[in-house]
Amino acid sequence: MSSVKVAVRVRPFNSRENGLNAKLCIAMNGPSTTIYNLDKVAVADGDPGDNAPEKKFTFDYSFWSHDRFEMDPNTGEAKPDGPGSPYADQSQVFEVLGKEVLNNAWEGYHCCLFAYGQTGSGKSYSMVGYGPNKGIVPMACDEIFRRIESNTNPEKKYEVQISMLEIYNEKIQDLLLDPKKRTAQGLDVRESKQLGIYVEGLSKKAVGSYTAIEAVVDEGTRNRTVGETNMNKTSSRAHTVLIIEFVQVESFGGKEGRKISMINLVDLAGSEKAEQTGATGDRLKEGCAINKSLSALGNVISALADRATGKMKKGAVVPYRDSKLTRLLQNALGGSSKTIMICALSPASSNYEETLSTLRYADRAKKIKNAAIVNEDPTQALIRSLKEENMKLKAMLEGKMPLQGVDGAPVAALSEEEKERIKEEHEREIREMESRLAEMSKSWETKLKEAQEEAAKKALETPKGPDFSTICHLTNLNEDGQLTGKLNYSLDGPETTIGKKDETNMPNVLLPGLGMTVGHCQIYKEGVSELYLQVHNGTDATFLNGNKAPKDLKVKLSHGDRLVFGANYQFVFLVIVPEQAPSKEELLNTKTFEDAQKEVAEKQGELQGTGKKKSEAEEAAERAKKEEYEKKKKK
Repeated sequence: MSSVKVAVRVRPFNSRENGLNAKLCIAMNGPSTTIYNLDKVAVADGDPGDNAPEKKFTFDYSFWSHDRFEMDPNTGEAKPDGPGSPYADQSQVFEVLGKEVLNNAWEGYHCCLFAYGQTGSGKSYSMVGYGPNKGIVPMACDEIFRRIESNTNPEKKYEVQISMLEIYNEKIQDLLLDPKKRTAQGLDVRESKQLGIYVEGLSKKAVGSYTAIEAVVDEGTRNRTVGETNMNKTSSRAHTVLIIEFVQVESFGGKEGRKISMINLVDLAGSEKAEQTGATGDRLKEGCAINKSLSALGNVISALADRATGKMKKGAVVPYRDSKLTRLLQNALGGSSKTIMICALSPASSNYEETLSTLRYADRAKKIKNAAIVNEDPTQALIRSLKEENMKLKAMLEGKMPLQGVDGAPVAALSEEEKERIKEEHEREIREMESRLAEMSKSWETKLKEAQEEAAKKALETPKGPDFSTICHLTNLNEDGQLTGKLNYSLDGPETTIGKKDETNMPNVLLPGLGMTVGHCQIYKEGVSELYLQVHNGTDATFLNGNKAPKDLKVKLSHGDRLVFGANYQFVFLVIVPEQAPSKEELLNTKTFEDAQKEVAEKQGELQGTGKKKSEAEEAAERAKKEEYEKKKKK
């Protein structure tokens, strides 16, 4: 039995927290993490309970990434500021967690690494990273092919296939499928005796290099971007799962032995409180669905922890079926997988309750025990078993043998409606088995060739857009850093229109949403690279570098300017003029969605997310609490 390993990581203050003079409420010492409740004091006697000023937790790893770092001027990477710095950079987190996942995969175990935490706590930074600060996912993909390339055993070869999906509003979507070809109801999670738990119809792509796997992941991210933009949703509101199927094939005495490892890298959507986010309408519905699935995950973790410690009530079951997320993670949490959980923490005292909840979540998770086994796959035996099961199911459907349920029990006493439902389930399972059999019968070389041919065909079919490295354009900033810079709009024509559409008007840049209007504004290009903004109907929802744009006047735009549209500042863009410094990449690494929103809020006399400025008395009280906390720390 192996326990779920748990790591926690605390990030720096973000710009909003700095603007609010946030107080640090987290401390770390080795594997121990302490959280301080700066608004409460301990009681005199007895158990202080929730009134205690501090709570201590111990995990497998505690990563301090809050301060004591500097940006490398050459690479742009965040690094410790000196030999004694406690700062844990991206490389250290990968060395400890990412490499352990890969070591387990090389031994033939199924593996899962998932990140949990409230919205904005730094989950995606640890998992994916931003700019030059690459996270665990890209570094793991790179390391897989480094190890494969270093193999010197001619009798050993490796096969890598990947899938990518997201769970949005309890619907599973294949991110390697064109959004136009997806079904509205999404994909289903199924279970069968032969296939275990699987996502029906989820596509897999064979990859033979890091460049290939990077291209497929980029494709999945682009599909996520396109899909969410078309539906006016924000992708960061979804759970994202990258599944790497890693197979080691070793020949000996004319026979092949295979070890299969399924590596699941899961970036969970953030938990949040509606009153803190100000969410309404669709955003509130999304938040409810996210919190529901995360609550279901919490219930599963609690039940598994109780089972591991002998506290589970007789007859109780682990509630995996309460959400698509827990169903998908069933093997990772309570099955035969080696699992690591990384919890992202906010350092700010204003987020004390959410951070404490995350720490308690993590504390329960470390009690879970899995029965991990090496997955040596007897392929021929599996194929034979699948064929036999397939023939049995077909015989039942043809009336040649009594109809049985998925559990093997006879169904003679069931109604015709129930029998029809069971027949449909059997037919679906037959289709999936036949698909798996066809896949297994292909050689690895065939799979890889088919994937390369499909990629080449897609490249030819995809219309080539403008070369944005040579023309003036707008590029987006997104609250999800993975999606920043993914949407680019050409400003190369003499006039670019921005706004809503109607029966007679289709703008060059379509931005539907609150505060956007038909004929909202135009951007004019004069000469080689002179740009001018002119706002007509949208002056109340158009901001240039934080200032409200004047009505009907042409205003000159410069490289790196921030353009924000919408009543809630939801559309944020950078103006890019080619061959001007700093480069587009540097701008995207230094300018954030949050910074642009804060710039508008400050210049318009409000703070986004708070609704008002703090009074002098409130600010003085906060300063006093901070000073009191600093004194405690020095004692």
